[in-house]
Amino acid sequence: MMKIFLFIFLLLRVSGLSAQLVNKVDPNHISDGGYGYLLNQDKTAGIWWCEGSYKVLRDAPIPMKKSMSVEIKAAKNEYESFIMVIHPNLRMDNVRIEISSLTHTDGVTTFDSEKFQIKKVEYVKVTKPTDSYGFQGYWPDPLPEYNVPQTLTPGENHPFWITVKIPSEAKAGNYTGKLTVSSGNWIYKTDIKILVWDFALPKSPGMRSGFGLNMNNIKKYDNIYSKEDELLVFDQYMQAFRDYKISPYNPFEYAPIEEKVTGVSWQGGFYDSKNALKGNYGYKLTDNSATANAEASHTSFIPVDSKDMYLLSWMARTSAEKLEYVVGIECYDTDKNCIIFENRYDIFSTHQQWKPDTLRLGTLHPDTKYLKLKLFATNRTKSGEQKGTIWYDDIALIHLLSGKNILSGGDFEVETDKIDIQLDFTRFNEAGRKYFDDYGFTGYNLRLKGLGSGTYYERENGKFEGFEQGTPEYNKLMERYLSQMQENLKKNGWLGKEYIYWFDEPGEADYEFVKNTNALIKKYAPNMTTFLTEHVAGQDISDVTDISCTIWHKLDHEKIKKMNEKGLEHWSYLCCWPKSPWLSEFIDHDAINMRMWLWASYKHQLKGVLMWETTYWNSEAASPAGHLQNPWEEAMSFVNGYGWPSGKQTIWGNGDGRYFYPNNRKPGIDKSTYTGKPIPSLRLELLRDGIEDYEYMVILQKEIQKADKRKGKLIKEAMAVLDIPESIYMDEMTYTKNPLHLYQHRQKIAEMIVRLGE
Repeated sequence: MMKIFLFIFLLLRVSGLSAQLVNKVDPNHISDGGYGYLLNQDKTAGIWWCEGSYKVLRDAPIPMKKSMSVEIKAAKNEYESFIMVIHPNLRMDNVRIEISSLTHTDGVTTFDSEKFQIKKVEYVKVTKPTDSYGFQGYWPDPLPEYNVPQTLTPGENHPFWITVKIPSEAKAGNYTGKLTVSSGNWIYKTDIKILVWDFALPKSPGMRSGFGLNMNNIKKYDNIYSKEDELLVFDQYMQAFRDYKISPYNPFEYAPIEEKVTGVSWQGGFYDSKNALKGNYGYKLTDNSATANAEASHTSFIPVDSKDMYLLSWMARTSAEKLEYVVGIECYDTDKNCIIFENRYDIFSTHQQWKPDTLRLGTLHPDTKYLKLKLFATNRTKSGEQKGTIWYDDIALIHLLSGKNILSGGDFEVETDKIDIQLDFTRFNEAGRKYFDDYGFTGYNLRLKGLGSGTYYERENGKFEGFEQGTPEYNKLMERYLSQMQENLKKNGWLGKEYIYWFDEPGEADYEFVKNTNALIKKYAPNMTTFLTEHVAGQDISDVTDISCTIWHKLDHEKIKKMNEKGLEHWSYLCCWPKSPWLSEFIDHDAINMRMWLWASYKHQLKGVLMWETTYWNSEAASPAGHLQNPWEEAMSFVNGYGWPSGKQTIWGNGDGRYFYPNNRKPGIDKSTYTGKPIPSLRLELLRDGIEDYEYMVILQKEIQKADKRKGKLIKEAMAVLDIPESIYMDEMTYTKNPLHLYQHRQKIAEMIVRLGE
């Protein structure tokens, strides 16, 4: 008998373990008994709802569990969503969903239906699963607004994502209203009930964030041509970032810090004190790219008389024998518009020793009033495949009639002390008041002039007005520049909002370079925030790096602890990695992932989340030339850059870097201009829910800290609630897939906040 009992016990244990170790995503939560609540079933349609943390597939089963109403709970200043699902048995035309104003149990207080937003859940086709965990098929992700009645086809689910924004000033307690679904003469009504807890989430979230946005992609996809439309669309994206409680890398894209530099005549190359024909400096120009042409140019337009003749002369030497390179001028009219097809470019060759050369400009176009001088490191080709290094010196533009040199600065002699850097923060500060003080953005990526750049794949040394990083001249100029930047941020109360994210994912060999640059920033602007995305084990430059941001599956918990003890910040990021079984960002993975990311961040005491892009809709490497991938039809994000060959279609993952969808559903085909509001993804909604969950935990933590010590027993209970149980989250790849577990624990946190605050 005991053996039989033991066998059954072991069988149950093995079965239970097998259920936990499912190797395929289970969006219908069959292993949990399904999800959702049936409201009504008749010959026209089945109507059901579920909490807003699921991915409702088209063929998800209608739930067996019944409900008489929709019931949700939220704090003040919180967005809370649920999914209303219509499963037609017959074709349904002119389908409308309407929500009435909601009334408090006091019979007086209301908040109106305008606080609700209804979006139609749409599907994208997954043809290439992200990994073995996902599968092919149609997955829910785009959430366009539901503005007009629709026709619904029978035999499949039609989900609607419904979100309510609880006002900050709302009265706590229970509210009730009506939700109506209609199609012609068919009408169904149900109650919608909201419990508002008696505390409010802050205007600016406690979880910091940095999310990329590519306006070039948006302009290309939605056919934005005018500056007016461009500014309108950008502002709408900024509002969307605000509403989703995330912060963009660069809210100052159209309000930059304006700069005026005098005392230097060239840009693009380096003043080189070790390689001069005569005087103190020669001019060094290096091309290390196989896909672009490195060029330098004179900073001024050079006035000329089109009736006269001119000769350009110079000296050059190169790092290799018989290197070909290009020198040329461009012609401009009175308004300084380039005169097309009036360039004077030619190809030359030189040696490792200084060699003279000339370019006769010939007869100029009669409209020519100015010239622009350009220098190249190699032969200037369309693809830019040539590489090399060249030095220039003693450049002159000779007016042949008088014999005078009309080019200033051609000897490349410059005095660092006479270089004046003036920064105008007017537009930047105006935008800062809007985005920090009004929108509540938690930070931004401050792109400093003069810093180097790089990734584990390649890197580039810093350069400031032609002086290379590591030279005394560079340090002097950086000191003048950085001190102005820090002072302006301090004066406006924004110091610390910035994070200087200039190098991405360094390899082991890059750390000395990164450390030296961060140390330089700290020397001249000690209170500005340095930032680094990193994942190489055993590296620690936290003495000069204020924020370390690590990819999720490479978290170093000992380092996180040390940084927190120092008062520094540790963030995490998701991208094309990690994949299952880790937390991930992908369309064809569990809905709970984006929300769980923030629960886990609180558990590990992380202070920020980062996502490299939100509008990565096309890979130029994977797509044929001139073709725009349609994210409405193809969910996969393909590899781009890092030396990847054109035409090689290697996957990053479904939805990687894609949290909005273009308004244009036929990009590259439909040439209409679209300036509508950004279309979010389901994953972005879930991310916001996680950010708000994180806020619950931060609020409870603060309530514990300030609670009257006489509430010792209650404080102890609260601390136990704040300790996320392992049944919800154990480690970076072991966590519940059932959203109800989060809702249940979130309610405990909310109730404890209220009790401690009484």
